[in-house]
Amino acid sequence: MARKQWNICQLNKELASGIAARYSIDPFAALLLSQRAQGDEAFLTEFFDRSEEYLDPFLLPDMDKAVDRINDAIFDYERICIFGDYDADGVTSTTLLYSYLLTQGADVTWMLPDRVENGYGLSKDVVDKIHALGTKLIITVDNGISAVEEAEYIKELGMEMVITDHHLEGEALPDCVAIVDPHRKDHDCPFKEYAGVGVALKLCCALEGNDERVFEDFADIAAIGTVADLVPLIGENRKIVRAGLRLINRSPRPGVEALLNVSGLSGKQIESSNIAFGLAPRINAAGRMEKPDCAVDLLLAEEPEEAAHLAEHVSKLNQQRHAAEEVIAKEADAWLQKHPEQAHAPIIVVCGKGWHEGVLGIVASKLQDRYLRPVVVLTDKGDIAKGSARSIPGFSIYDAICSCKDMLRTYGGHELAAGLSLPSDSVDAFRDAIQNYGYSRKPVYPVMNIDCKLNPSSIDVSLLSAIDVLEPFGNSNPSPIFGLFKMTIDSIQTLGDSGQHKRLQLSKKNRTGQTARISAMKFHTPDLPWQPGDVVDLMVTLNRNEFRGQVNVTVIIKDIRPAGTDDTQMVFSEQLYDRIMAGQPLNDEALSRAIPDRNVFANVYRFLQQTEQQQHVVRASDAEYIQYKTGVPDLCRVRVTLEAMRELGLTETTANGTLKLKAVDGKVDLTEAPILKQMTRR
Repeated sequence: MARKQWNICQLNKELASGIAARYSIDPFAALLLSQRAQGDEAFLTEFFDRSEEYLDPFLLPDMDKAVDRINDAIFDYERICIFGDYDADGVTSTTLLYSYLLTQGADVTWMLPDRVENGYGLSKDVVDKIHALGTKLIITVDNGISAVEEAEYIKELGMEMVITDHHLEGEALPDCVAIVDPHRKDHDCPFKEYAGVGVALKLCCALEGNDERVFEDFADIAAIGTVADLVPLIGENRKIVRAGLRLINRSPRPGVEALLNVSGLSGKQIESSNIAFGLAPRINAAGRMEKPDCAVDLLLAEEPEEAAHLAEHVSKLNQQRHAAEEVIAKEADAWLQKHPEQAHAPIIVVCGKGWHEGVLGIVASKLQDRYLRPVVVLTDKGDIAKGSARSIPGFSIYDAICSCKDMLRTYGGHELAAGLSLPSDSVDAFRDAIQNYGYSRKPVYPVMNIDCKLNPSSIDVSLLSAIDVLEPFGNSNPSPIFGLFKMTIDSIQTLGDSGQHKRLQLSKKNRTGQTARISAMKFHTPDLPWQPGDVVDLMVTLNRNEFRGQVNVTVIIKDIRPAGTDDTQMVFSEQLYDRIMAGQPLNDEALSRAIPDRNVFANVYRFLQQTEQQQHVVRASDAEYIQYKTGVPDLCRVRVTLEAMRELGLTETTANGTLKLKAVDGKVDLTEAPILKQMTRR
C-alpha cells in the first residue's frame, strides 16, 4: 500500500458562525473548531475555559485514604518509596511526586523498573528490592492497578501500598490502602483522561490543599508527561498543558532547559509539538536503551552543569535508539521483501534474533505506517520471543492477540497497542493464527482526515494566528491538516547536502484567470516521482517560520495524490492487490478488474523507458503515479503488471529502490508470470 485514504471533513458554516460570534474568535478558527465540537456545547465550554480553577482532587477515588496514609508517613518519618515506570509518563510522575514529598520533609526515595530485567510494573523481585531499603509505604505512579499478587506479597512483608494509576482495572483490584485511579469502575470520576503524571499531580494538590501552588511548581513536569503519553488533550489535561507551557516558556527548570538546548529549541516559543517531538523522545530513550534513572536525575537536577551533562547523555541514547530502530526496520523490510505474501497479509508478524527489546514498539509503529496494516514485531531471545504490536483505528490488535492467547505466555494492551511473549518455537504458529483471525474480519484501511480545503491565495500569517486558538495540540485535538486541490507543479528543487528534502513551487488559476503561487516543502523524500506540469492534490500543514524577527508561513506537504483521485476506488484496488499477493481466491468480477492485458503491459513498459531516457527516478512503490501517467484504468492492474514484469526479469529494483528495465533476449511470454498463473488458477 502506498498511502492512507483521504477523508475531507464536512464543514458546518452555520455552526462555525455561531461559535465565532459567541467566543469572539477568528471565523477560520471557528470553522476548524466546529468540526471538533460537532455541536457539543459542553465541549466548547470546556475548550474555552481559561480559568485556573481545577477539579477537586478528592473527586478521584480513594484520594482521602491516600492523603491520610501519606501524611501519617511524613509525620512519622517512615521511609516512602515511589515506584514508577520507565517511559516518559512514569519518569515525570516519579519526578513530580518525589520532588513534592521532599518539600514536605518526607523520608522518600524512588525506584524505576528496568524494561528488560523487570518488565512493566511491580514484581516480587522489585518488591524485595524496595523492602530492602527499609520502606514502610510504597506509592506507585503510572502503574499498580494490576498488581494483585504483588499487593498480597507487600502485606506479607509488613509494608503498605498506595496506588496511583490511570490504566484500566482487571478482574480484581489489589488489596492495599488506596487505589487512586480515575478509571475505576466503582467510582464515577468527573474526568478520567489523566496521564499517570496527571493523577500524581492531583495527589500533590490534595496533599497541599492548594492547586495554585502545586501547578506553579510542577505544571511543567506534568505537561511533559501528559503530552508524551498521548492522552486526550481535553478537559483538565488542556489546563495542565497550558499551565506547563507557560512555566516552561517563562522559567524552565535546569533539566528542562538543558533538554531544550540539546533539542535545538532554546530561545524558541515552546508548544506541545516541541514536547512531543523534542523532549519526550529523549526522556523515553533512557528507558528504552538503558535504565531510565538518568532521565529522573535530569529532571531533578538543580545545577546547570549537571543538567547539561545528563541532557547530552539522554540525547546520545536517543541517537542510539534511532540507530537501533533503523537496523531492525531494515531487517524487517528485507524479510518482507523475501516473503511478499507476508507484507500483504492482514496482520504483519516479523521476528528477528537479538533485536533490541526497547525499540520494538517504535519499529512496529513505523512498519504499521509504512505498510498501512497492524504489525507485530518480536525479538527471539532463545527460548522465548517478546514483542510489541501496533494497529490502525478500527482494528483491535488486542482482540486479535487475545484470539491466540492459548499459545502466549503473557499479553496485554488495548485496541491500538499491545505487548506479548510466547515460546520462540511457536512464532510461526502464532503468525498463522493471528493472520487467520485477520482474514475473518472486515478489512480496515487507515484514514487521514483533512480539516478543510484551502484556497492557495488565502495562505498568509493571519491563518497561523487563527490556528493558534486551538492550541495546545495533541491526542483528540490534532494540529489541523488542510487540502490544496488541483495544484500544478511548476518546479521541484532539491535541498540540503543529503538531498533528502524538496521544495515545490505550485500554482493554481482561479475562476477569474488570476494565478495563485505558493512554495511548499516535502521533507525526508530523496526521490519524488512527480514532475513539473503534473496536476496534484496536496495534504498539508501550516507551520510558523521565524527568522530575524520576521514571521512567515511554511507549507509542509504530508501527502500527494493525482488530482481528482477517487480514494474509494484506490482503497478497493489496494485491498484487491493484497488478496492477490496473499494468495487468496478471487471471483470473476475481481479477476476482470485485476488482470492486465497486453496494452497495459505496453503502456507501463513505454513509460518506464521514457523515465530512464529522461533520467527520472521512479520506484516500484510509485504505482499510483505510474497509473496517473499511463492512464491505466485500475491501480490494481498497474501493481499486477509491475509484479509480473519483475517476475519475468523485465525489471529490477536497485539498492536505493529505483525501478529499472533490464535487457532481455527475445520475446517474453507475459502469461508465464507466476502472479498471473496464480490469479487464473481455479
